Amino acid sequence: MTLPSAAGGATTEQVGFFEVGTPDLAEWIVRGLDHGWTARPAGLASMNEAVAFLTPGGDVARYICVPVGRWTALISDGPLGTDVGLLPSYAARELGRRAIRVVNVGDTATFPARVLEVYSPDGEPPLALERSIVAANDGGRWVFETSGSAYPFEDQSAYSNRVKARRFTADMVYVYLRELGVPVDTEPDWEAAQLVERAP
Repeated sequence: MTLPSAAGGATTEQVGFFEVGTPDLAEWIVRGLDHGWTARPAGLASMNEAVAFLTPGGDVARYICVPVGRWTALISDGPLGTDVGLLPSYAARELGRRAIRVVNVGDTATFPARVLEVYSPDGEPPLALERSIVAANDGGRWVFETSGSAYPFEDQSAYSNRVKARRFTADMVYVYLRELGVPVDTEPDWEAAQLVERAP
């Protein structure tokens, strides 16, 4: 399956991609949290099992790190689904590797959005942001914003479309991820996933 997507609802509409091995990412997340967190094999066989395990609700209590090629995808059980927050920014600064926050919520949703935020050791301080592209509607009007230098592969002609929702489409999200080296067409290896969990 392709991530991010609506396949798993709010849990899979936002994903973090980290150019870091899965066990290493899980251990790094644990080190950055308080002593009540641990990492272990998730014991999953499919995306459906992962989504069922990460029911949105209260504060984040679980992260699942799953290998996707040489990258690791991150999803969580945040109150509104996955929200990787600033973890990609911290990873770029502390691990010295590229990390991405990406959102893909369809136009028929209440709050449609396409977001691509790329962080890297060479990104702009203080957040190490290399490039950001946002087309979103938070319940009012569509906004389109970019920051950082455009990549050579970007379709910049689309950015002047009169309809802001068409300036950065779902198809463009996937094309850009592929160009960045993220194998979005590769099935995540759910059986090798790591669970980062806060003790009850």
